[in-house]
Amino acid sequence: MRTLPEPYVLAVLLLDAVLLLLLFERLRAALQAGADCCRNPYSIREFLGNNYLCTSVRQVFVLLLPFYAITLVVTGVSRLGFGWTLLWLVALALFRLLSGRTIGWLSSKNGTFRSLERVNEALCVLAMFASLPVFLLGWLAPEIPHWVLWVALSLIAGAAAVMYIWRGTQIILSAQFSIYYWVLYLCALDFLPICVVVNILMHGN
Repeated sequence: MRTLPEPYVLAVLLLDAVLLLLLFERLRAALQAGADCCRNPYSIREFLGNNYLCTSVRQVFVLLLPFYAITLVVTGVSRLGFGWTLLWLVALALFRLLSGRTIGWLSSKNGTFRSLERVNEALCVLAMFASLPVFLLGWLAPEIPHWVLWVALSLIAGAAAVMYIWRGTQIILSAQFSIYYWVLYLCALDFLPICVVVNILMHGN
């Protein structure tokens, strides 16, 4: 087993865990919303129209970010410390949020891009929660090669990305938005920023 994280990291994670336990019903609702986004397109409409579910997803998304940050550090994906890793994840989330809101405002498709934003957050919640066992394996069994943990994280993230593209395309087509601009949006404002942040984390600069 690896040594315990630094005291401030441990304090953040313990506080985070307590909040998640106190908000257990919201955690359950957020995970259910993510699962529904994967298996049933009709459930997405119910999710998007339910303020309680959308708020639950947003809150759980924020609370799971520190756990995902420590997962990236423990598994060796990030060469930066916990604080910097978390900071870059927050910056990425804010960039994707603001860029989506901006594109929605410029294209007069606020509802469409708000739907994309919520589906993205629900799938991210599901992916981050599914990554928790990888964190535990990396911490409790340090003899496991890092590449095994990387593959596990990549499969989880890849599955979430594929589902986001699939459900996002359905939302875009139903709103009669140009598929060409949707592809540009995915490349320039979704995947490029993610690749940049991953490169920064992996190379430690």
